[in-house]
Amino acid sequence: MKIVEITSDRFSDWKRLRQAVSPDVNDDFHDREIELIASAADATAFLGLSENGEPIALLELTLRNYVDGCLGAPVGYIEGIYIDPGHRSAGYGRRLVHFAADWFRGQGCREMAADAELDNTRAQGFIRSLGFEETYRIVEFKRSLDAPDECTKRPR
Repeated sequence: MKIVEITSDRFSDWKRLRQAVSPDVNDDFHDREIELIASAADATAFLGLSENGEPIALLELTLRNYVDGCLGAPVGYIEGIYIDPGHRSAGYGRRLVHFAADWFRGQGCREMAADAELDNTRAQGFIRSLGFEETYRIVEFKRSLDAPDECTKRPR
C-alpha cells in the first residue's frame, strides 16, 4: 500500500471513504469538514492506495493542544482511520498507525491518541493491540451558540 497526502483532485475519493465510515452523516457536512481539514494548518489526511492506485484506506490526523490523559502539546490525534472491508486483515491498519506515529514525531509530538465509539469493540481492540492505553470513557455533547441560550432559562 502506498500512502499519499490528499490533494484537492482526490477529494471525491476522500469523501467516498468518509461516507463508508460515517454513512449517517450528510454530504454537506462531509464536504464542509473536508474543506476545513484541507485548509487547516494543524490537520491533514492521507489515502492508502492499492498496487493499482485504487484508494482503499483513509487516515485523518490532527495536532491537538489538549487530549485527556496526555501531558504536553502538541498531541498527535488520529481523527479517523478506515480500510475498505475487502482489504482488511492485511496489516494496512497497523501500517497506517505507524505512518501516523512517524508523521506526528516529525511535527514535534511526544504522544499520540485516538478514540473509538463506545460500542465499536473491534476498533477498541485494534487500537489497544497497537499499544494504546484507554484513558477515559465519556459521552460527548455539543450545543450551538446560535440558538437561544438555554443556560439563562429558569427551571419550572
